[in-house]
Amino acid sequence: MEFENAMALIDILRGYIRQSELEAEREGRGVRSVNPDVRVVGTFTEGSAPMALKGGGGVIWLTTLDMNGRLPEVVEEDLGMSGEEIVELSIAEEGL
Repeated sequence: MEFENAMALIDILRGYIRQSELEAEREGRGVRSVNPDVRVVGTFTEGSAPMALKGGGGVIWLTTLDMNGRLPEVVEEDLGMSGEEIVELSIAEEGL
């Protein structure tokens, strides 16, 4: 999910953590077992879109989508999809 300011990022992270807590409850683990692995990768520059994405194994990626719609390779590998595919899904969700 793209974020425009610090408060938006905090809200996204809270949402991802809450999802992890609900998963832990469903699996019979305690909520205290939730301790997300947050990884920062990408080039945060003018024209790039900062994003927070939930990857495999509960990893939360703080990264950037470049002007060509690409994510860093390590993020795309973890998510199993390209930046372009994520943008298309996001556009489709907004249209619902």
